[in-house]
Amino acid sequence: MARDRAYWDDQTTFVLLDLVAKQKELSHWSDRSPTSLGWSNIVRSFNESTKLGYRKKQLQNKFNNLKRAYFNWRDGCSHTGLGRDPDTGEVAADPVWYAAVHGEHSQPGEKYKRPSCCEQLFDLFGHTPRDRGELVSAGGHGTDQNVSSGGGPHTPHELSDEPVGVRSSGQSSKRSSRDYSVCSPMKKKSSQTPSIDDCLDDLTHIIKETREHKSRHITEAEEMAKVNKILKEDGYSESDLFFAQALNICTNRLHRRAFLDLETKEGRMNYVKVTWDVMTLKSK
Repeated sequence: MARDRAYWDDQTTFVLLDLVAKQKELSHWSDRSPTSLGWSNIVRSFNESTKLGYRKKQLQNKFNNLKRAYFNWRDGCSHTGLGRDPDTGEVAADPVWYAAVHGEHSQPGEKYKRPSCCEQLFDLFGHTPRDRGELVSAGGHGTDQNVSSGGGPHTPHELSDEPVGVRSSGQSSKRSSRDYSVCSPMKKKSSQTPSIDDCLDDLTHIIKETREHKSRHITEAEEMAKVNKILKEDGYSESDLFFAQALNICTNRLHRRAFLDLETKEGRMNYVKVTWDVMTLKSK
């Protein structure tokens, strides 16, 4: 039975994110969120595991809140003017600077608090090209020596252990962009289970090929019936050698079409004899 209000603790949050990660591995994933099929699988598995009877919307709301909290924390870790507490991993800031930018009563922990199950969220959203090894830029320059190779939810990239001083009034508030190599390896999709779109494409292709194959068989049967009828109208019996040779030749589509296009008995007879002689010579 579905509940009107969902209650979350660390255990149920862990179960939700674990199920989301499994759907991502199965390629049921689109734009930082599971697909409709992925969510259907998550809701079923979650309620089977927890017996809580939560609705799809309740699970999606919790997931979106976790995702928002993770990106706020991650952006805060590398935001100009903010730093990281080396003991707790929380975002730290100069209170004077933070109050000046965000208001007197604002506290850094309100917006940039480290979310629960941060390691699982990092596995879902935290990977960048640099997480897959050192890269060389397209211009041939070496790797960036200023970036730590130990990236993770506890030690995000470009973080200082001390809060950064207040920015000057003339300094731009835009974050500096970072260029990644165009040679970075592409992340391969899981090959365990094809997506539903791939299955639909394959099914459409199979149906199309089956219909075309069936249509060709019907056409061939109709044309061979015409050949049989023409030979009998020309006075040949099924026991005649010429009758058998003509049928054998006409099993080839091009020969059959040529035979049917001929208008006289003599023309058809000559065509069958010449074609049979050529086929006999080729077989020797």
